[in-house]
Amino acid sequence: MNVPLLHLHQLSRRYGAVTALHPISLQIPAGARHAIIGPNGAGKSTLLNLIAGSQHPSGGTVTLDNRPVTQLTAAARARHGISRTFQHPAVIGELTAAGNLALAARTIGRRARAAERRRRVQTALTSVHLDAHAGTPARALSYGQQRRLELAMALTARPRLLLLDEPSAGLDPSEIAQLTTTLRGLPPEITVLLVDHHLPLVFDVATTITVLAAGQHLVTGTADEIRADTRVAGAYFATPTASTPRTPRTGGQAVLSVNQLRAGYRGAPVLTGVDLEVAGGTVHALLGRNGAGKTTLLNVLAGLHPALPGSTIAPAPGQRQAGSDTLALVPQGRRLWPTLTVAEHLNLAAATGARRTGHGHRFTHDDIWSLLPALDGKQHRYPGQMSGGEQQMLAMARALLLQPRLLLLDEPTEGLAPRIVDHLAQIIARIADDGVAVLLAEQNQQFTRTVADRISVLDAGRIAFSTHDMTDPDTHTRLADYLGVSTAGTTA
Repeated sequence: MNVPLLHLHQLSRRYGAVTALHPISLQIPAGARHAIIGPNGAGKSTLLNLIAGSQHPSGGTVTLDNRPVTQLTAAARARHGISRTFQHPAVIGELTAAGNLALAARTIGRRARAAERRRRVQTALTSVHLDAHAGTPARALSYGQQRRLELAMALTARPRLLLLDEPSAGLDPSEIAQLTTTLRGLPPEITVLLVDHHLPLVFDVATTITVLAAGQHLVTGTADEIRADTRVAGAYFATPTASTPRTPRTGGQAVLSVNQLRAGYRGAPVLTGVDLEVAGGTVHALLGRNGAGKTTLLNVLAGLHPALPGSTIAPAPGQRQAGSDTLALVPQGRRLWPTLTVAEHLNLAAATGARRTGHGHRFTHDDIWSLLPALDGKQHRYPGQMSGGEQQMLAMARALLLQPRLLLLDEPTEGLAPRIVDHLAQIIARIADDGVAVLLAEQNQQFTRTVADRISVLDAGRIAFSTHDMTDPDTHTRLADYLGVSTAGTTA
């Protein structure tokens, strides 16, 4: 591990007058397990994009195994052994899981025999525990399963350098444990460069860590050195007092009432009888393993997916669509318009929200800058020029300017640094204080216990149990039973 496989020399990237990544020099030895961490907007994904070739640097060079690759395309770099995953799964929805892997296997060389490719596909499916879903279209897989499939695709290409951008985002605790085992079991000839906000995963996998802040190289060291560095704590970690749970509130009148809600896809049941009520001024959290149906439930409530006959939802679906005064959804993956600036996103949402009937507090642009200061000064940026965390804040702002009585949040902490997760908890509490009902689907249990007035666990298509007492030891035991792991150590 003394021979550098990857050498970055004064690598930088600017977007007009904005410097996303200041000149950075790093040497990553062959076989290393190296992580890049830092606050949202630090330049982590930009750095991976420059290494992979999906973006070109404003300055500096990239050298792979003593070969200059700075001028090569992403496809050419892939042929030289660089493979990657993305912040959101890059899979082909129309192909089955095995079909996606078979496509990835074609990159290992034209001379490889068909039998060898089939063997690699099966090995990859097994490595990410998707054997039972080999014939399932990727679009029908849960978000977490799609992430695991994307990792398998990257591994099928037999990379020399594996770039992982937020691989744990959207995974439930048991899947994060599986991911940790998979990464620790990778062959030593694969060099891993990992970007992730889930620090237990980072510290379990990485032997060396680089910290970025505001686009600048802050420090590189071992896991113990990073933990002990006060500069890192100041730039990246949340304050200890922020995780104190607030006193649960019962709230006001029910904004949403669901009885025996059933839904599925092409005859396959997902939700088999969900009963749920969300009161105004409260935060109700949904927990559950990936594939339990959390996103399906939110999409049905938003009118994006039909409920089956016999389901009762009040208010009715027609009243929950865009233009009503009832609901706004912040979807997993954000779904921002790439050709609209921040200001254009917010102005469009505000124009729609202005037509909605009043129900108390109305969110203004000034409220947005106060609640979401990460957006201030970025009005003229496009989503592609923003970090994942900043994009999440924009999706939140867009939803709030629609003036909802009920706010649906699908994995709101995904891709957020610990300090931003802490701030998000305060934002959601303030939204509830203004009388808005919040229903969120989330994997981060510590965040959920911090912000929620009530939690419900979705299992086998139904609500397995609900509670407002997050301090009860029995609650922790039941969570561990349904989610498959201990609730300890599941911070962002």
